[in-house]
Amino acid sequence: MSYTIHEIDTKLEFALQKPLPGLNAQLQLAPEGRALLDIDKLDKRKVKHAAVLALFMEHKRRPALILTKRVSYPGVHSAQMSFPGGKKEDTDNNYRETALRETHEEIGVAPEHISVKGALSPLYIPPSNFYVQPYVGILHEKQPLFPQAGEVDKIHLIDFEQLLDDTYLRYEDFQRNGLNMRVPLFMLNGEKIWGATAMMISELRSLFL
Repeated sequence: MSYTIHEIDTKLEFALQKPLPGLNAQLQLAPEGRALLDIDKLDKRKVKHAAVLALFMEHKRRPALILTKRVSYPGVHSAQMSFPGGKKEDTDNNYRETALRETHEEIGVAPEHISVKGALSPLYIPPSNFYVQPYVGILHEKQPLFPQAGEVDKIHLIDFEQLLDDTYLRYEDFQRNGLNMRVPLFMLNGEKIWGATAMMISELRSLFL
């Protein structure tokens, strides 16, 4: 299945106005044994809040998603692949502002260059106690990308059509916090994309499959 960046834009324009696939789609790429959680019943006073942006950009005449690889640090998400984004600050009026601000900080793309098409379903990440609101956006003109020093190790442009192709899906056994888990992941650009990011991608790609 092949798309141009303009076809991606048109598809998102309609798909994100309809009811979202939500948890059912997210769980297709969730680590086995991940606890089911009714996010509407989550006490949002007891969690940290964040937003991320699944940002499309044309790369080699094909639509690509911009992902970052985090630097290594003593934390649960060390060196993982993720969408640009981060913690909601008191100065942010809403999650959308958080996603745009963090994207600017992490990869150097200013909000005025981004067309935000809508939001995906929120996701709770138990290991870090984050409630995350994902957004989807389009860059219609190429922009230079600059990884934020101390936060982003590398910026990756991931061919979106490969994310739609199960050929790039793998299952691996991970050990995290003393627990063994069977984990679905994408192996792309020499990197493993798994966890919350893969779950968000699962919902996004379900809009195109």
